[in-house]
Amino acid sequence: MENHSFIKFVPGIYVIYLSVPKVASSSISYAMLNTQPTAQAGMSEHSPEGKALTNWRPAESPHPALPVFTFTRHPIEKFVSYYKDKFVRARGQGFELDHLKALKFDPDMSLEEVVRHMMTIPVEKMEHHAQPQHRILIKNGRLIPDFVVRVEDMASEWPLISEVSLCNFSIDQKKNTTAGQSQPLDLGKPVVSALARYYTHDFELFGYEKPSVEDLSIRTIRPKAPLTAYQIEELKDEIAKRRAEFIGLAEKLKKDPEFRGEYLSSVKTEFNRFQIHTNSASSKTNPYVISLLRRMKRSFIR
Repeated sequence: MENHSFIKFVPGIYVIYLSVPKVASSSISYAMLNTQPTAQAGMSEHSPEGKALTNWRPAESPHPALPVFTFTRHPIEKFVSYYKDKFVRARGQGFELDHLKALKFDPDMSLEEVVRHMMTIPVEKMEHHAQPQHRILIKNGRLIPDFVVRVEDMASEWPLISEVSLCNFSIDQKKNTTAGQSQPLDLGKPVVSALARYYTHDFELFGYEKPSVEDLSIRTIRPKAPLTAYQIEELKDEIAKRRAEFIGLAEKLKKDPEFRGEYLSSVKTEFNRFQIHTNSASSKTNPYVISLLRRMKRSFIR
């Protein structure tokens, strides 16, 4: 499972969302979906219709040149949420994700057993929801999002995203949350230490305090190409630079009506340009199909 970076965008909301699973991704996707006139009541953001209406696709696929935002979460809290959602909920009914079956996980595994088994799987092959977050935000050495926000700061940061989106884009309903669904898990030192090492780049890049627990009883697997200290500093600088630019754009849109009108016109033009490209590409018939139709026509004539 090499590709972990997926984006979503919809007409009328002039920002693109880079989805990070277990970081309010279902809630944000659902909010985007429900701005669309053909979305029906109760339609799931994960359904084929929901994905189609939110233009769900790999980040490297064609998309409008609009600002990209995303959220990160404390790495260990994110993993605990993942465990509750994908393992605890699956007990008695089986995994909803076939990839977990293929990786030889079992819904009845304890959290520590899941961590120990995860450390036997190459990082690059691990299931999407448990991937280190930086592997979703960075593609081929390039930082994808323009605005990286910690989900813990969503309440104070969301108005900036709403401003740049040029619409009253808000999250009115939480989806797929695991909060309050079970007793807090008592994480032992071996688990905390292993997860802190596994997600070490996430702690460094996104400003989370890394646990100081040192327990090497669970051996941690390393990625094939870990980030160097120099790369981490460069990425931190780039995240900070883009953040300042995004905030500057939000402030100018809020204070300058003339600029806001010009900007709205430009992003509409960009979205329409993308739609023209998409429709043109999808309307071109495959040469193989054209050849097949010609052969069929000749056979009928004979």
